[in-house]
Amino acid sequence: MGLTRKQRITVIVLLTGTVLAILDLSFLSPALPSIMEDFSIDATTAQWLSSAYSLVEALIIPLSAYLLGRFSTKRLFVAAMSIFSAGSLLAAWGPNFGVLLVGRVCQAACTGILLPMVMTEIVLIFPRERRGTAMGLIGLLVGFAPAIGPTVSGLLVDSVGWHALFLIVGALGIIILCVAMVVLETKETATRTPFDALSVALSSIGLLCILYGLSTFASTGNTVTIIFLIVIGAALIALFVVRQFRLDQPMLDMHVFHSRRFSSSVVVIALTQGVYLGIGTVLPLFVQIVRGESAVMSGLVILPGALLSAAMALVSGKLYDRFGVHVPVRAGSMCTLAGIALLATMPMDTGMPVVAIAYALCSIGVQLIITPCNTWGINSLSNTLVRHANAAAQTSNQISNSFMVALIISFSALSSVIAPTATELEAAYYGDKIAFIVAAAILLALAAFIAIFIRDRETDTIVG
Repeated sequence: MGLTRKQRITVIVLLTGTVLAILDLSFLSPALPSIMEDFSIDATTAQWLSSAYSLVEALIIPLSAYLLGRFSTKRLFVAAMSIFSAGSLLAAWGPNFGVLLVGRVCQAACTGILLPMVMTEIVLIFPRERRGTAMGLIGLLVGFAPAIGPTVSGLLVDSVGWHALFLIVGALGIIILCVAMVVLETKETATRTPFDALSVALSSIGLLCILYGLSTFASTGNTVTIIFLIVIGAALIALFVVRQFRLDQPMLDMHVFHSRRFSSSVVVIALTQGVYLGIGTVLPLFVQIVRGESAVMSGLVILPGALLSAAMALVSGKLYDRFGVHVPVRAGSMCTLAGIALLATMPMDTGMPVVAIAYALCSIGVQLIITPCNTWGINSLSNTLVRHANAAAQTSNQISNSFMVALIISFSALSSVIAPTATELEAAYYGDKIAFIVAAAILLALAAFIAIFIRDRETDTIVG
């Protein structure tokens, strides 16, 4: 890869910690039934283990640019892994739900720090002409972890219980922490950014209102309050953006959006990821409710696509390094449209192999879009803006993911309006079909956007 020995060691350690954090995120679902039974709680309460994780992660990510300017990579990584290990051991002890929730919050804080930090450091280590491969390597590992996570978690929960699950993760975290303390170097940090309390308050409260509102929009009966929260959150985020432009040294430099390439890449990636997550939310409902299959079968239907997505991340990165952005992203658009068209038109008695193929096509197409587009956008910025770009992009992804899932799930509820006399099973099928049609419409519009705006131009300049 053209790296020195020290650079290779740094990449390995950083990626190992990131993979563990992401693996931990995907571990939870198979353990939820056991946790609910042990603590005598319902699904709504147990779901806070996931919801709180996502909220805390989203609140930390916008601060990552400031943290990278304040602390060295080694100190930040060691701090993050220390918090992660402590949270994992706290969750492993877990005498009650409250303690378990605090442990998950600590793990989420680590993930919020690690993801943008590792992305930034690895991008800066690799030369521009090799960044597609670097992004692909990250995508491979980040995609592979959640693909195998639920299966490994299910086996561990059935054999040794959910407490041991967190204990194993905590022990691995301590090992990575010890290795990092020995092999990582303390380098000079980027230009320090002053701490601005008002910026932190605006971004944190604004994101909390938006993400909480979007995540509960489809399930709440108090729609007016939720819309009010979302509007307030959007207003606070707008004030945050305005303040960043006015500060001499902003905590999150919004000048990254002066690059049309970066702005276009953020739009494409955020919408692509959001729709893909929405599809992944609806698909198990079709498999289990409409087709009457087991939860295991719904996992097996998704597994090939998840594994192919992880492998395609590395392939798409190499394609970008060789051909530029237009070849992989256009192929990805066509592949994704083919997959969603198959899902949107499948009859009620569709076999599981067809469903698996359709989801696999979507998964391959998504990776052909995301990795090259991400690299293309980042390469339009100077190295000094990379940390700000990663923080801004991942925050946008968090908002888009919540919005798209809420939107697609909300449209699936229209089946009762479209077919009021349908049976319960038919209503579930029509709801899933509407959701897939909406996803197809968004992806079709996105394909048009990609054809117009996502292309290499000789006149492109580096911003910053």
